[in-house]
Amino acid sequence: MKARILEPARVLSIVDRLRSSGYEVIAPFLGRGRDTFFEPVTDANRDRIQIHLPNPYYPPKRFVLPHIERLLRIHRHDGTYDIEPTCDHTQRAIFGIRSCDVAGVYHLDRFYLGREFRDVYYEKRRKNLFLVNVVCTDPERDIDDACFCVCADTGPAARDHFDLQLMDLGDEFMVVAGSAAGEAFIDDPMFRKATPAHLEKRRQILTEVRKQFKTTTSWFPATVRYVSQDSILEKTWEAIGNRCLECGGCTYVCPACTCFTVTDRHTGPDDIERVRMWDACALGGFTRMAGGHNPRRAVHDRRNRRFFRKLAHYFIQRELSMACMGCGRCVAVCHGDIGMPSVVEMIRRATAPVEKLPPAAQTP
Repeated sequence: MKARILEPARVLSIVDRLRSSGYEVIAPFLGRGRDTFFEPVTDANRDRIQIHLPNPYYPPKRFVLPHIERLLRIHRHDGTYDIEPTCDHTQRAIFGIRSCDVAGVYHLDRFYLGREFRDVYYEKRRKNLFLVNVVCTDPERDIDDACFCVCADTGPAARDHFDLQLMDLGDEFMVVAGSAAGEAFIDDPMFRKATPAHLEKRRQILTEVRKQFKTTTSWFPATVRYVSQDSILEKTWEAIGNRCLECGGCTYVCPACTCFTVTDRHTGPDDIERVRMWDACALGGFTRMAGGHNPRRAVHDRRNRRFFRKLAHYFIQRELSMACMGCGRCVAVCHGDIGMPSVVEMIRRATAPVEKLPPAAQTP
């Protein structure tokens, strides 16, 4: 990977170059209090782009997998039906995407593009997406109390799957290219070559930043084993399920969740559109079948499924990562305190003592 140095005053020149190249640039902005959000950059808001700020709760994955996405239009005319697919060909760049969200996009890549069936709608958006990752280096603004990317091995600095990476070294920025498009981008006189001293400063900053995370769990490997072996007691799942309010918030803020539903809806007397919408395994209707039967009616069965999907070895092997990026959003939005770190702790504490008992002494 090529590394270059850029003056702080010229960082937003990256945004300007992307916009002049035809990209719709999405960047993070600061609202009131803790409120932060990603929004398209315009001439009016360009100067309000923030490099350091708390990671927005609403993940930027929606720019590659929209919350509501029209797949096709159906028009009835003279007894026939015209079907028109609607694909988004917009060139889009996300400036300021955090490392956990970069890992989330890569997880979506593995799910939607990594096997025998490829999602053409996702594929077209992804091919036109340029990612400018920003490394979390400011403990006061970048790192929330709920962040645990160091445990999920996704941050604070992404190692791959970005086009450009920005890291604040204090008095200047290091810019790293992670793709051929990124390398072409930094072949510009405004970037100067990084020296070994710059690389050493980067290592020192990352070493110190990793010490600033307040939420940590070293129990992920054990929990992955327990989930994969189906050795978690039913009463543990019930305890987790009893805390769940079935709001679906954890799914809607997760950068790695992939579930969706598809529905057709009338937009006029002779017009129908088919749309894809995010869905959540926490919701009772997610597993309800056409005849009305729901094999996962109990909420703890749905909690079971959610964490099995995120932590079981089968899915990790298939998609090359856990479906948890350590962003901490589930911790922040869950009213029942069953975000990923809490669940990992509950499973580990309840299962480890039972695992040591002889089979005859293990009771459900």
